[in-house]
Amino acid sequence: MQIVAPAGNLSGLRASINGGADAVYLGMPQFGARAKAQNFDDTALKQAVDFAHLFGVKVFVTLNTLIKDSELDAALSAARLAYETGADAAIVQDIRFIKLLKREIPDFVLHASTQMGIHNRDGAAKLLDLGIRRAVLSRETLPEDIRAVKSTGIEIEYFVQGALCIAFSGNCYFSSLASSYSGNRGKCMQLCRKPYTFRGNKGYSLSAKDICLYDRLSELENLGVDAIKIEGRMRSDEYAYTATSVYKSDMPIADAVSRLKSVFNRGDYCSAYLDADAPFRVVYDKTQSNIGIPIGKIDKVRGNKIHVAGYAANPLDGFKVLRGGREICGGSVRGGEITVDGNCKQGDELRRTFDGALTEKVKSARRAIPVSVRVDLKAGEPPQATLSANGVTVTVCGEEVALPARTRAITADDIARVFGKVSEYPFEPAVDSRICGEIFMPVSALNELRRTAYRALSDKLLRAYPIKRSTDAYKGLIYNKFAGSGKILMVESGEDLTEKTVAAVDYVALNPRNYGDFTVPRINKPILLNLPVTMRGKDRDVILSAIAHDGIYGVISNNMYTLNITDKPVLLGIGHNIIGHCDLPHIRSYEADSLPQNADGVFIYAFGYAPLMTLCHCPYGKCVNCSGRDMLTDEAGRKFALRKYSAAHCYWQLLNCVPHSLQKKAGANIFLDCTELNASQTEQVVLLGEYDGQYTVGNVNKGLK
Repeated sequence: MQIVAPAGNLSGLRASINGGADAVYLGMPQFGARAKAQNFDDTALKQAVDFAHLFGVKVFVTLNTLIKDSELDAALSAARLAYETGADAAIVQDIRFIKLLKREIPDFVLHASTQMGIHNRDGAAKLLDLGIRRAVLSRETLPEDIRAVKSTGIEIEYFVQGALCIAFSGNCYFSSLASSYSGNRGKCMQLCRKPYTFRGNKGYSLSAKDICLYDRLSELENLGVDAIKIEGRMRSDEYAYTATSVYKSDMPIADAVSRLKSVFNRGDYCSAYLDADAPFRVVYDKTQSNIGIPIGKIDKVRGNKIHVAGYAANPLDGFKVLRGGREICGGSVRGGEITVDGNCKQGDELRRTFDGALTEKVKSARRAIPVSVRVDLKAGEPPQATLSANGVTVTVCGEEVALPARTRAITADDIARVFGKVSEYPFEPAVDSRICGEIFMPVSALNELRRTAYRALSDKLLRAYPIKRSTDAYKGLIYNKFAGSGKILMVESGEDLTEKTVAAVDYVALNPRNYGDFTVPRINKPILLNLPVTMRGKDRDVILSAIAHDGIYGVISNNMYTLNITDKPVLLGIGHNIIGHCDLPHIRSYEADSLPQNADGVFIYAFGYAPLMTLCHCPYGKCVNCSGRDMLTDEAGRKFALRKYSAAHCYWQLLNCVPHSLQKKAGANIFLDCTELNASQTEQVVLLGEYDGQYTVGNVNKGLK
């Protein structure tokens, strides 16, 4: 399987390549999902692509954020630059941008970002219609669905190491609605890593462990995974090098895990959702960041100095001290002793979070291309160098003529020393000198010969690199498009409806708690079924049966899979993250900061407790006879409802602490999400067009960042 490694900057790119990466993924200054990474400007991008391609390493450029209408031209220019620089593929999310790319740069290879939330066969099938060759699957994808996705013929890329977002891929709006800094635009504020109170206990209830799947590689390969991906463009060079080199190796599992934990370890790892009990094991609520590897128990404390028997620290080491699994303080080495910035006591656990010896190793690591160098020197003729590497050969001649030696003649060792200086080129030369007689040649002339030869070899190697362009046909999104207009009211069940509310709307949408057991109300308005963002494993059978209910006119889609499983009219919902002009009928994302007035086929999310996250794990950590409703409280006292829904599997939504209320700003086409309201409250919202209480208008006034 191909190893796809992170590159947050040039040094990170070199670290990943030195570790053995087969491909790297990186971002440009805009439109990549890690805006806080150093990323690559025009010059750095060219350097990165050339350096990678010398080793035959592919470069995938992330253009995987949501893009505003005003940014589309700039995004297209960025894509053209990446294409012309030689990037092997672009990783994308925004379906409007995908359509633009397939029209303007049709042979640019496209990979679907994990932000598209592709996690089943039906979603993958629609990607193929869009001319997308590879899907970076959602981390929540189940093993049986990986195999089913592969049956479509699409390439599969799967995360095996690094951060596990607690929210379903691409459908986290917490940061955006709290601060206007959107995770879907690479600017996540990581509110999931904050402490919350849940059922009386304060902890990091939304902080997921990191993934580590080193011990599952054979299983993934058998399931059809083509490429394994390491998350971490915001992490250190040590992390990039170590994670890549470990996954490139065949070392014992225990050694691999120990090395991986030495560079980053959030909660001693989980296996994503590959195991049946995964929903109960993904959260580590004691601390939200790197806890490193255990060194031992503190046996001596003297002021802010601590000691662990038998441990000799590297001067560059960094530490954390845990008590009962919770972080107490950090530490470093000063004056040869471990110095901490908090109150420790004997018996506390010392963990190393930064390995100084590893830093030194990474700085000295170098992946090199073996080069055969033959230098011919003969009096009366210019020197000649013939270089060969990876099936490519170049021959260059110097400008000065070699002369008979009058004093000291040049030796093979002299030539070897000159050609051993490879400068910025990642070459490892083996030099064969053929000197005919006693020859004099200025070292400056040999240096110039070396520079010319290495430059010529590098250029020819890059020309020989096979950049594969796309031949994938673009069919577009073909499905039965919803053609209605007016007011759509969404409720949990028919019990939340009154005659007055039904009379005041044009459509009713159902958002059931249980897709396997709900009743379609008998009303004189067309009924839409709101489909979940998730359809994993046997969920498919349940959802297909739900769509087939008598009285269901059409569906609201929140993931690409929906477009492949029904012939009924489909309205694209919030889950598709459409923030600007789109010719497909849709509900505008509540991330958007613009409200189109009376645009055909565009509905405004005018009211509702917006789902900030969809969670595939169980917040209780075990299966209990729950009511399907609970609450998280943040440090400011704001309360966020948890709402469970189910198909074959259980899922939870984290709802915003206050509802959207945009009816006074919206046009004729509005969507009212009254899922959390009872019948009388729903009637008030529908008939009076207002909400009595605190509310938000989302990003309309703040702007989407």
